[in-house]
Amino acid sequence: MSAKEPELPHDHDHDHGHHDNYDAAYAPSTLEPLPATPEYGFWKSLRELEGEAAVQTDRGNNEFPPNAEVVDPMSRRNFFQLMGASMALAGAGACRYEKEEIVPLARRPEDQIPGLAQQYATAFELGGAGHPLLATAFEGRPIKLDGNPEHPFHAGGIVTGTERHAGCSTFAQASILNMYDPDRAQNPSQAAKGSSMDGFRAALPALRQNLAAARVLCEATSSPTVAALKRRLVQKYPGLQWHEYEPLSWDNERLGTRLAFGKSVRPLARLDRCETIVTIDCDLFVEHPAAMRYSRDYARSRKQNGTLGLGKMNRLWSVESTFTNTGAMADHRLGLRSEHGLPFAMALDGALGGAGGTPGSEVIKEKKVAQFIQVLVEELQQNRGRAVVIAGRRQPPAVHALVARINQAIGAPGATLDYIEDAEPDRPSHLESIVNLTKAMAAGQVPTLLILGGNPVYDAPADLEFAAALAKVQTSVHLHEYLNETGQKTSWHVPRAHFLESWGDVRTWDGTITVAQPLIAPLYGGLSIAEMLGMLLGEEQTGEQLVRAAHEELGVAANWRQIVHDGFVPNTALPVAQVTPQANFAMPPLTPGQAAGSVRPNGEVEVTFHYSSFTYDGRYANNAWLQETPDFLTKVTWDNYALVGPETAEALKLENDTMIKVRVDNREITLPCYTMPGQARYSVALVLGGGRTAAGRVGGKGTASRVGWDTYKVRTSTGFDFAVKGNVTSTGEHYELANVQEHWDIRTGLVPKVTQEGIAERLPQLIKETTNEALVKNKGWAAEPGPEQYWDDRDVDTGGNKRHLSLFREHEYGGHRWGMAIDLNTCTGCNSCMVACQAENNVPVVGRKEVINNREMHWIRIDRYFSGTKQDPVIVQQPVACQQCELAPCEQVCPVGATVHSDEGLNDMAYNRCIGTRYCANNCPYKVRRFNFLDWNQEWREARNKVRRLLFNPEVTVRSRGVMEKCTFCVQRIQNAKIHAKAQIRSGQRPGSIDAPLPDGEIMTACQQACPTEAIMFGDLADKDSRVSRLHEDRRGYALLPELYTKPRNRFLARIRNPNPKMPAITAPAAHATSAGGHPGPGEPQKPKSKAGTPQAGGH
Repeated sequence: MSAKEPELPHDHDHDHGHHDNYDAAYAPSTLEPLPATPEYGFWKSLRELEGEAAVQTDRGNNEFPPNAEVVDPMSRRNFFQLMGASMALAGAGACRYEKEEIVPLARRPEDQIPGLAQQYATAFELGGAGHPLLATAFEGRPIKLDGNPEHPFHAGGIVTGTERHAGCSTFAQASILNMYDPDRAQNPSQAAKGSSMDGFRAALPALRQNLAAARVLCEATSSPTVAALKRRLVQKYPGLQWHEYEPLSWDNERLGTRLAFGKSVRPLARLDRCETIVTIDCDLFVEHPAAMRYSRDYARSRKQNGTLGLGKMNRLWSVESTFTNTGAMADHRLGLRSEHGLPFAMALDGALGGAGGTPGSEVIKEKKVAQFIQVLVEELQQNRGRAVVIAGRRQPPAVHALVARINQAIGAPGATLDYIEDAEPDRPSHLESIVNLTKAMAAGQVPTLLILGGNPVYDAPADLEFAAALAKVQTSVHLHEYLNETGQKTSWHVPRAHFLESWGDVRTWDGTITVAQPLIAPLYGGLSIAEMLGMLLGEEQTGEQLVRAAHEELGVAANWRQIVHDGFVPNTALPVAQVTPQANFAMPPLTPGQAAGSVRPNGEVEVTFHYSSFTYDGRYANNAWLQETPDFLTKVTWDNYALVGPETAEALKLENDTMIKVRVDNREITLPCYTMPGQARYSVALVLGGGRTAAGRVGGKGTASRVGWDTYKVRTSTGFDFAVKGNVTSTGEHYELANVQEHWDIRTGLVPKVTQEGIAERLPQLIKETTNEALVKNKGWAAEPGPEQYWDDRDVDTGGNKRHLSLFREHEYGGHRWGMAIDLNTCTGCNSCMVACQAENNVPVVGRKEVINNREMHWIRIDRYFSGTKQDPVIVQQPVACQQCELAPCEQVCPVGATVHSDEGLNDMAYNRCIGTRYCANNCPYKVRRFNFLDWNQEWREARNKVRRLLFNPEVTVRSRGVMEKCTFCVQRIQNAKIHAKAQIRSGQRPGSIDAPLPDGEIMTACQQACPTEAIMFGDLADKDSRVSRLHEDRRGYALLPELYTKPRNRFLARIRNPNPKMPAITAPAAHATSAGGHPGPGEPQKPKSKAGTPQAGGH
């Protein structure tokens, strides 16, 4: 939820009415700018390759931006605001305090203890795929969502010793914010005028009379209850027709398997069994409906001693037009336009013995593509039965059919791939359904239309002109949480209940029935889709009754209370399908663009439509947590944009942070350009979900306060997944995207006179990499030297304890020693940790303008680095939070002791002591402290936002202006677990001593709990058998900036690449002096270190 609604066109800022005065100590830098970063090293942005990044130009060692806006606090506008407030207070002073009623809780709810949080299993659905969740409630109000660690499809351990774990996507976690959104529809409306639920009930008899000729347009849902009610509704009203539509649809996969096998089935890969994984225009780890499962299985086989056995790990190949999280994790990535997915799949199929043969496409003959296919085919043949190929939603059915044949050729079915039955095999595709419905509406053949969820006025294909067709429908009803663009144009709008307010059920991607239970009564009296269908049938049943009746119809025999407790019905996954490959199926002829090479003229540029990490397809536009979470790859917040490759931008004369005009057929849109390294040549990706006009105060309300640009305006039914006749030109207008990629750069601030060579030396120490081959061959390889190399008295025999490098007597920890390990090899950059931290710790949102001013407040960030050429870079990511240093530089400079060390090794914050000197932030080498320049939570104290305040975690202080904050290792969870354990031990409920270490895994930080790959591990270092202790001792482990001798409690595990030796090197040989990012590889001697821990002359 944002602090304030936007006020200016395209300038979605949040004016809190306050402005800070910056220190006058900013002096012009006298240091020479640094030269451009070589492309074979690590770099964060294209500006850095040009020598224009802040790390190169701002040489004054300033912690905070020198050009931030300074506004006169007594401006004319503020003067009248202050005077108006003063007069209001003067009048209020003569009044009594507002009367408040104190109502005693005479009957406490069952099993509820005041002050103690409780957890309930529930479920969330997105795009027709269910996601099992565990909701945390505090005294009856939900405050946090996490994955259900008991669920058979989504859950399971990855790190050795983990028995229960389940990740959670950013959309699922942030969806709780929507429930408390004050912009939700609070009452039904009729003809855009206020009404009531009683008024809607009174209109139901007339509505039922017209159902025989009505149409229903429903968002995609896998709910067995909705399916049962749909069958009954169609049986009762035989003329009623049901349509389903999703703007981001996976129906091409269904149509492709129907082409390959004669019936539609759902492929489900087993990545934990794969030695070779190939994706074609598919993001496995974020966009795929089974992303949480695939992330888990990928991490299991990506570990050296994981599911594939000792010393083995999977190899990931990615072919894609737009850089995705999957491409960032790939060992080999090929940037290829989406339209070239068909000739690529045909070439792969032909090389593996398929009937298609070699396609007549010039792109397949290009050296880089030909080598990629040749080596890949050899590996697939070698790994028969241990490989899988997966295609993405944008690829046409023909590609999915070819992928099915390729998987047959490499022995994937039954080994690394299962085909499961389709729950709705006869359903028309989403695109076909919306096209047929809109044509019937436009022809006046639809007298009554029920729209259950969704927002087709906004996201239906533009050429259908859905809004105009809707105006010809006599009676229309829209059920949705928000009075959005569609609800404003229907006869009736009815508030929909949030999934945390209603009973329901969904199926996960494997078909397991998962139950959603309400944790709170509907805040605004909304209805679920199932309850609406029940009302249409004339049955006033509760949501629970409807779900139970549907389960009885399915023959579910399990105990209902056990199902609700567990959150799922066991053994209800869809059965494995028996498929017979078709002997041959017709391939469509190649289009001119598919037959051509990678270079195309303007006017024939490919335009793809990319999901948004902020809004998904636009439905989360009013969710400020997501809007301000930086996109993992671009690091942009609060905007959507066009992604253009560097080579394409240069050829078409397009510049980053400028407005460009994208024209598709006779439709065009003007939006910002983001030059993205690795974007396929002559392919432009338009990010969906922006330009909303009825999202709310955060996401856009009216044309004057929209957030982003409506890219659906150029998306048509004939170019639904990608268009091939795009024309892109520059307008020359500048537009600054709220980009954080150069914020909080560790490479600056430590030594102002650091040279380019020093930066080049430091980066491989921040991001350490090696290869699987190097680890197997050299058992003595280590990411960093032993601690003895940092002793300042290592050559002196003092007869006593070594003093190390500290100026102070170091503390000996006798009890708990909390620590964390982060595995760069399994972190997929999904951003789940960032949203989880925000939800758990009441981290505020600051708005677009303040993000540009470098004032974002996230406690954890994911640093993303490129390496290699800007046309074909590789990516490595690093989550960075407070390192909880034992010798913390921040503690040494705080004049009031607001940041101090606990006896358990935590770098604690005492917010009520902080006076805002910011000395600690200036002295932090990791750039992880955040300062509250303004009172970001001011508006939540207003009466109109009383409901929104229910979301705050009561166990974490809500910070005010002028206070510094940072990661605390979720100290509230640590203390709760300790208190709970002591209480149980004292009461005899568990054995043990109150001073003994807690069982490993009993405490999980929010980021750790949300991570789908268990890349983040937290625990007690005092317990030598704990998982975090074992990871700290792993030879891949290293500390960040060890030469500063801060002794961080966090350690990172080096990234492992697993390249095919027949492929070209990922980076130029000069990029790494050794095989492990600056550290010796196989057979290479260790280089001696100086006292400061930096390499001596002749090092990297």
